[in-house]
Amino acid sequence: MSKVKFTEEQQKELRNNKYTARVTANSLSFTKEFKELFYQEYQMGSIPRDILREHGYPAEWLGKRRIWGITHCIKKEYETFGDFCDIQSSRITPDEQEAALSEQQQIRQLQQKLDYLTQEVEFLKKISSIKNTRK
Repeated sequence: MSKVKFTEEQQKELRNNKYTARVTANSLSFTKEFKELFYQEYQMGSIPRDILREHGYPAEWLGKRRIWGITHCIKKEYETFGDFCDIQSSRITPDEQEAALSEQQQIRQLQQKLDYLTQEVEFLKKISSIKNTRK
């Protein structure tokens, strides 16, 4: 989130852009189509500021920090998920993924953790006994 807020006029102009999914005074979200275009052009060597300007987003309104953030978020989304979606919050987080596991899978994971911790305790006991016998 940038400290520089969009004015009402800027928000109205940004909403009219076909690549804008959502805009508020503090944030700007892009459509899947724009993210794909941006990523392809970025991979071909285009500068993020120029890509944004070419598709109707004035760099003066965005600022250097927001442009860097847009680039970072688009790259990260592609690296994490392998593609893009219109609204980033619709992705399943690792916590939600864990909650969706069946009870049987959860029991299996807990059993594996218990086995690991049991091995760790036995290892620590051996180390402790070696230290005590060297006296």
